[in-house]
Amino acid sequence: MTKSFLLAAISLLLIAQNVVAQKVGIQPSILEYHLAPGTTESQVIRIANMSDKKISFEAYLADWLRDSTGAHEYFKPDTLPSSCAKWVSLSKNFIEVEPGKTEELLVRLQGPPDLNAFKQMRWAMLFLQSASEKDSATRNSKQFNTKIKELLRVGIHIYQTPPSITHAEAKGIALKEVPAEKNSYDFYMANTGETMLECKVHMELTNVETGKEYKLDRTEFPVFPASKRKVRLIIPDTVPKGKYSALAILDTGEESALEAVEKAIEVK
Repeated sequence: MTKSFLLAAISLLLIAQNVVAQKVGIQPSILEYHLAPGTTESQVIRIANMSDKKISFEAYLADWLRDSTGAHEYFKPDTLPSSCAKWVSLSKNFIEVEPGKTEELLVRLQGPPDLNAFKQMRWAMLFLQSASEKDSATRNSKQFNTKIKELLRVGIHIYQTPPSITHAEAKGIALKEVPAEKNSYDFYMANTGETMLECKVHMELTNVETGKEYKLDRTEFPVFPASKRKVRLIIPDTVPKGKYSALAILDTGEESALEAVEKAIEVK
């Protein structure tokens, strides 16, 4: 499965959601593992068919990253240093679900005994993509092949965080005005810890003339360890024009200190 194919399939997912997503339930969307060296854990994906026709899915793995804007980038499995794809085995690669029924897919993660493999968080993506069975003999052969209809593709996040990996830390870097976009600012931050962070950022504005304060809505986003993120913050029209002291505040959880970046701005 090439990166170009995976990227192309993203647009197909948007179409699929309007057509069949309401008739198919796939849970959960995230599998979190906390394996120590040499241990194994299995988790279950449940696929519910609420339509009146049999549906089929092909299951396959991929590596992936988030870029600085949060968009996903996909790669062949077991090609990134952060990958745990080769640790994953599936109970089956082709799933058929009869109308009104639910099928289970067992996702087994087996950690190697090598201690060096547990010095960092690892992750992968499990895709379930709608497919039509070509024939049983072909499906069961070593040269497995299906005719892909490309109606629906769902990504299930697989995260493996060793129990010894606990250090969570982030740094606010800068708040920069976005050229040619009215009252828009990009907040830059970096995950300087070892774990994935679930971040929240918001702006607090203080009018330098009146002292009146405005607290804006927060934006939430995840960031992998050793990754940077740029988040667009937009000041709404409800904030009066004028000069302000702006404070972008980054919250990464109760166990971590808040990070803040201050900047003098003008709301236009």
